[in-house]
Amino acid sequence: MTFAVLAAGEGSRLEHEGIREPKPLIRIGGECLIDRLIRIFLSCGADKICVVVNSRRPEVKAHLESLRCPELHIVVADTPSSMHSLRALAPILGDKPIVLTTVDTVFREEDFRRYLREGDFAVTPWVDDEKPLWIDTDGGGFITAFRDEGPCPYVSGGIYRLTPPMMQVLEQCIRRGEARMRNFQRALLAAGFRLRAFPMERILDIDHRSDIAKAESFLSRDILLVHRSMRYTKGRPYDRLLLNAVGRILHEEDFRISETSEETLTAEMLHRPLHCVLSMARNPETLALLANCPWPVVNTPRAVLNAARRSDEDAPAPCWVKRNGYAEHPSDVVFAPNEAARQQAVEAMRARGISDIVCQHHREGREVKFYGAGRNFFRPDALPALREKALETAAEKELEIWGGDAVIGADGDIHIIDFNDWPSFSSCREEAAKAIAYYAVHQK
Repeated sequence: MTFAVLAAGEGSRLEHEGIREPKPLIRIGGECLIDRLIRIFLSCGADKICVVVNSRRPEVKAHLESLRCPELHIVVADTPSSMHSLRALAPILGDKPIVLTTVDTVFREEDFRRYLREGDFAVTPWVDDEKPLWIDTDGGGFITAFRDEGPCPYVSGGIYRLTPPMMQVLEQCIRRGEARMRNFQRALLAAGFRLRAFPMERILDIDHRSDIAKAESFLSRDILLVHRSMRYTKGRPYDRLLLNAVGRILHEEDFRISETSEETLTAEMLHRPLHCVLSMARNPETLALLANCPWPVVNTPRAVLNAARRSDEDAPAPCWVKRNGYAEHPSDVVFAPNEAARQQAVEAMRARGISDIVCQHHREGREVKFYGAGRNFFRPDALPALREKALETAAEKELEIWGGDAVIGADGDIHIIDFNDWPSFSSCREEAAKAIAYYAVHQK
């Protein structure tokens, strides 16, 4: 099988952001982008790997030659576009189909192996490009259109299976003065080629400094669990039971799980590439530490702070007098049936050194606990109106793992009276743990 890599670009955006290495030699997880592609291609049975590089960064050619890989063929060409770079490779590609990628395309190896068996053009619903090429498909999974404007179900993933007749279309495009790969792809459709799309959950490009951390996180199999301080659990073990259940599921899926408490979390623990951090932390110092974490944190510190803020700051009695933020003691939440009780509760909190106090309306009706993870898990199932209201609140607060309490009045009105990050999921823990583990792997 023949593979080809376009590695002749300038990488100007990365250079402007202070990255001095040429793009092919940027390391993701300790491995150069070009080395990673060559390793994967060889493991997939490559008998020929053709790479085009430019003359302006001779260190790339020198690096490739140092690999002493007999399957590797190098072309040096200074070209005005990726289409012209592909054309520069044409004389050495041979007369068999090829699989072409750009050098900065980052994907999971298992997804790529399936693509080789089943697809022509790799596509992804993950949009993380400034100017994506949007793709429409038909019911059979064949590409029907390449669009500059979206939204469409997919965007191009930068991985293509090309045949010798397709290379003739490339030549025709260049002779017409075309210079963009997307116009070549459109020309293939116009010429009648049937292109089967192969969806990959996520494909990343390395165009900016921040993309390096995204790619390292995407490929990492390490997940850190941060347990909540007992100070915020009122002595109950349910939070730890939930996070432990999530960790077991992720471990069974070959993720490496490490754990810490929010009191013992250090900056050093966040230095290695992490697929994500699943954090129950609420302590302000810990949240400040996680705010500087380069890897995805679920829930984000900002969302946790959003959830801590309560509304109805000065509701009259009957009402609930609450410490604003997270309760640390049973007396941080007090029901006041009348004005005298309200004033007494406020004064008692102030005497304990609590100055930020809110008084929330008391709602009559049926109280319901609810739980959610992303948009695809919600309990209880039987209350769709509550689900919509809870999803709206979660989006408002930017929470990914959430839950709370609602009161459903006699007239059917729904009032959310409490909304928290990482609740215990006590009534549906095992089911929720599976949903949270799936969310941790795939995220949003």
